[in-house]
Parts: sequence; C-alpha cells; structure tokens
Amino acid sequence: MHIDNSVEAASFAYAKKLTPPGVFGHVIRCFYFALALLYTGFPSGTPGVAQIGFDELALRLYHTMLLHDLGWSNATVALTHPAHAMTFELHGAFMAYEHLHAAAPNLDPFQVGDIVESIVLHTSGWSSGNSSANQILMALSAAFDVGGFNGTGLMGLDFNKLFNPKTVAEIEQAYPRGDFYNAGIAVLDREFAEKPNCLWSHYPGGVSVLSASCNIPVDDPLKLNALSKDLRVGPIVSKDPRRRNGIAPEKDPHLHHLE
Repeated sequence: MHIDNSVEAASFAYAKKLTPPGVFGHVIRCFYFALALLYTGFPSGTPGVAQIGFDELALRLYHTMLLHDLGWSNATVALTHPAHAMTFELHGAFMAYEHLHAAAPNLDPFQVGDIVESIVLHTSGWSSGNSSANQILMALSAAFDVGGFNGTGLMGLDFNKLFNPKTVAEIEQAYPRGDFYNAGIAVLDREFAEKPNCLWSHYPGGVSVLSASCNIPVDDPLKLNALSKDLRVGPIVSKDPRRRNGIAPEKDPHLHHLE
C-alpha cells in the first residue's frame, strides 16, 4: 500500500493548529498507546474482529488519533463551524470528514468511514456490539490516557492486562501530560453547560449514579463534572521508579474475516 506522507503531515498540522496544546499531547499519546496494543499482535486472529493489514490499520489509526478531539478546539474556525452545537464527538468528526476529503482525496469511503465513525464512537463504551479494529483501539487508548490503570469505569476492562507500565512511562516521558487535566475539565464544563444532551451525559447507570458516586446532588447544574474525577492529573506511571436502495451493499476491500 502506498502511503502519501504529505497526507499524514496535513492531518498532523491540522490537528496541532486546532487542538489545544495539552489535548494535542493526549492525541499523540493515544496513537502510541494504540501502537503498543498492536505490538501484541492485535487484531491478528481475534475472533469477531475483521482482519486488516498492519499498514492499512496504521494509516486509519494515525488519522483517527490525530483528529479525534477536534471538537475540543477553541479556535474560531471550530467554534463557528456549522456542527459546533453538536456533542463534541460529532462536531469533531464532521471537521475530520471535511479535512480528509480536502487533504486526502485518495482515501476511499471505507477508509474515511472507519476513521470518522471511530471518532464519533470513541467515548461511547458500548458493552456489546461490533467494532472495527480501528474503533476499539481508538476507544481503549483514549480511555486509558484519560483514566490510567484505574480506568474510567466506561470500558469494563482491566488495563493492567493491556499496557506495560514501562511502555506507558516511556510514552509519557516523551509526550508529557502538561495541562491536559485543566483542558479536559474546561471542555467538560463547556460540554455539559452548552450541550446537556451530549454523549457524555449518557453515563452508564444514569445521572443519579454518576452524581451519587461523588456526593453531588442530582439537581446540581454541574453534576456531570463528576466525570472529572477520572481525569489524570499526573502521569499514569510515576517517574519515580519505585512507584439501501436497490444497490448491492459493498464490502470494505481492505478487510477479510476469519472462518
């Protein structure tokens, strides 16, 4: 597969320009956390997951990770975008879709569709259903960078079984967390105040469960800020070494399924 480096550079530049610095570090860490999971061999031989070549998956993963938090942007072009009133996942996904069509016209509908859909769904944390390899890597990496080994409670997984602390420490040393915590809190505040029906409002167990877990009244206008308790303030691993319409459906030509 031919990879056009100018396309990757365009997504990098676009994300860096629009994403707040602390959040940009987050998207870069997510990419490397996903690569760490790929190093284990996933999704090779994984039941129920359509198989995909490494180069193809890495291509989709790169664009997905870099562009997945465009909805967190404070730039005028983002705040005035026609999708700005939507939940940030959809807002950012529309921006990513437009960017890819302009900067990466050689990507086919399946590639663009997987990238954009993975951005839309990356905070949903469904307990069942089907996800592409790209989608699950996006969701796992984002949840891990936000919550660390304790997790956010959204994925229902033991991250201790997925990530090696040494690898995590190396990634965090190369791409420090900076002000990601403060940037994240600011986004949550804005999201819940301006978009009360956002995807984050569908926290498993409902608002009352979420609020009770942090002793916040259900009628508190900032009740959903309880999610902030899961945002990492410091590194995940301490620096201290001691601690259809009559048209036949198409199939993604880049995938094959295990028998």
